[in-house]
Amino acid sequence: MSSVREATEDLLGEKPDLESDLREVLAVDERADGWAFDDVPVDSGAFGELVSRDIVAENGDGYEVADPDAVRASLDGDAETVADADASGPTLPSLSLESLPSLSRLEAGGLAAALAFVLLMRTYIFPTVFRGEYVVLPSNDPYYYRYWVEQLSAEAAGVFDFSVLSGLPGAVAKSEPLMVGTLWWFTNLFGGADAAGRVLAWYPVVSALVVAALVYALAVRVTDDRRVGLASVTFLAVIPAFAYRTGLGFADHHAFDYLWLALTALGLVWLSDVEREDLSSPKSWLAATALGVAVAGQVMAWEAGPLLVGAVGVFAAVRAAADVRADRSPLAASASLLAGLAVATLLSHLAHTGFGWHTDVVAYSPALLLVGVLAVSLAGEAVRRAGMPAFVLGGAEVAGALSALALLQFVLPTYANRLYRQLDFLLFKSGAAETQSLFAGGPAGFFIGPILELGFAWLLAVPTLALLSWRAYRRDHVPWLVVCTYGWYFLVLAAFQRRFVGELAPFAAVLAGYGFLVFAAKVDLLSQFGFGEDDPRAENDADGSTRRTLGLPDRGTAATLAVLLLFLVSAGGVQTAVRHQQVKIVDDKFEAATWIDGYAERQGLEYPNNYVLSKWGRNRMYNYFVNGESRSYGFAYRRYAPFLRSSDPAAQYQKLHEKVGFVVTKNVNLNGRAAPKINYARFHKRFGSAGPNGASGAGHYKALYASDDGSVKVFSLVPGANVTGTVGENETVTLSKKVEIEGASFTYRRSITAGPDGDFSVTVPYAGTYSVGNRTVEVPESAVENGGNVTVGA
Repeated sequence: MSSVREATEDLLGEKPDLESDLREVLAVDERADGWAFDDVPVDSGAFGELVSRDIVAENGDGYEVADPDAVRASLDGDAETVADADASGPTLPSLSLESLPSLSRLEAGGLAAALAFVLLMRTYIFPTVFRGEYVVLPSNDPYYYRYWVEQLSAEAAGVFDFSVLSGLPGAVAKSEPLMVGTLWWFTNLFGGADAAGRVLAWYPVVSALVVAALVYALAVRVTDDRRVGLASVTFLAVIPAFAYRTGLGFADHHAFDYLWLALTALGLVWLSDVEREDLSSPKSWLAATALGVAVAGQVMAWEAGPLLVGAVGVFAAVRAAADVRADRSPLAASASLLAGLAVATLLSHLAHTGFGWHTDVVAYSPALLLVGVLAVSLAGEAVRRAGMPAFVLGGAEVAGALSALALLQFVLPTYANRLYRQLDFLLFKSGAAETQSLFAGGPAGFFIGPILELGFAWLLAVPTLALLSWRAYRRDHVPWLVVCTYGWYFLVLAAFQRRFVGELAPFAAVLAGYGFLVFAAKVDLLSQFGFGEDDPRAENDADGSTRRTLGLPDRGTAATLAVLLLFLVSAGGVQTAVRHQQVKIVDDKFEAATWIDGYAERQGLEYPNNYVLSKWGRNRMYNYFVNGESRSYGFAYRRYAPFLRSSDPAAQYQKLHEKVGFVVTKNVNLNGRAAPKINYARFHKRFGSAGPNGASGAGHYKALYASDDGSVKVFSLVPGANVTGTVGENETVTLSKKVEIEGASFTYRRSITAGPDGDFSVTVPYAGTYSVGNRTVEVPESAVENGGNVTVGA
């Protein structure tokens, strides 16, 4: 053991609180040859200890760390050399944890602060989700998963009753079985079906924190600079498309997908660092296994998982070309990747055959990916041995991909057709906002759309992506190739549909974090930090084994950096708040849902007599709280808009009354052109009364509830009482009644023209006393509920 290492360990044993100071001194020493006391952020007492023990020595007019390697070994706890061990006995292979380096107190504090920022941007909406005894999940789809998790939890005998996983209904087994299964397990762990709301509310937040930690590890692994890691997590916290989908209560499948995606990318980066070692080393196989688990998890998490792991195949193609260019064996370089995909193929096969999860198209996508990567590696090996340039391989890869698609159609036509249908649905279906392009909206949308989805991280990430992609390829920096490949891949998918911007977010955050520090260095706010002469990590040790540690800048520099970073995250922060507001269940809708629930319970209504017809975007929420049936919004999607546009409420009643108990209307912006005869105007504006220009009223829809501001109204479907009478020939008769409901009062009016014989007939939905000209008629509740007849003057 060297004297400097011994002195360092003695010092840390006596004064462990000096560890962070020693790390900061070491960080300064790594960046400069010779430095002054004023250059290190430690007090004079600590510095005196380092000098007195010969850990820091004078160097001309300045100082230097006497033996940086020995000090670093003491701090990181590196083992002694093999010579100090008992060489006579057998040794076991060691699994190094170099990819998880220790953190100084300053670094740990910085990471904790960044993660706290991620947490804050997702949980400040707590009061909108946890409302007394209710857990009100935002948006619509989370109630689908809530329904199935509650159903499975009610069926399971306990936490370890995994039999429910093999009996998942087709809607779940072929879509998101791993996600639903995982949420079911945690729900049972925390108390069963009653805990489902809490588990689903917190799961996206937990996923966001895990993804943020993985992004930190990815950034540090790629750049060897913890500052990049912290900046990346900070940008990730306020990328709107990612932030709201991982917000409290947004229990969609996306948050689950992001976790596997980040883990897969980190696995590829990890493989790139170990695959040049002996392939028999445990570390290589551990990395391959971790990648295999991540790929299988991605595939089993969502029916479109194969599209997400397609990025692995694109990376393999780019990597093979880089290997040919560097005169390195593509086959040898991809050996551990192939092993990982073999693990993923096995796991997916077992889940498919054992639990019945997913279709063949999804379950065997890792096998197709394995075959594709092997074909690319073999082609790269052939091109390299033939001495041909790398661009020949690129052309061969494109031709091979097109040929493979054609061959798949010929060899497995059923499989190919199903695959093409799913790709068409995912990439070319239009309708909901998330199916629009990231650049939709014309020239303005091309510039504004990405900022609305990614914040100002977009302005840093795209130039960094463009600059680093070519440099990483030409300078053989494989970890950056992973990030850049994933960045381009999901940028292309987002150009088709913005739903994939969330998948782009982790890589955009790393690129933006790196670009931010490059910019800060260019304006002299940081020590030299650039793209490097030969390697983006050029400032590190030649073997790339050390990582740049954190040091506290002076107060002025820190303030300037903070202001600059605040400006860059401001757009994302504001837009994140807007997105949270857009997806939350507003008070008026939630209060309407709970009121309907109470009313239906008092009336003894059971499903489907208490089904709520509403706009599809909140239909699952309404039905979850009223009847618990939140599996689908398909009926509302097909029937609600035609109902509002219809001018024949009686015909709509005949179509709906056996399947619908309640109709909810809301404010809709029709630019002031709502025709008085359509149902929207008839119900939402006039509570079913007659209107101007001969617009008739409605007799089968009973207003029950109105929110305080009138933005939400609730109607029940009733047979209505048939009021008849006799007046003069072709005389117009007006019936009216003052009605008071929860939240509003109004006068209900119907105008009817009698026939040539003077007879008239009209259906009304309210019991009570009606004025009919200068007469009155009493309509009993039984007549309203059973479609009875009432005669004026009887």
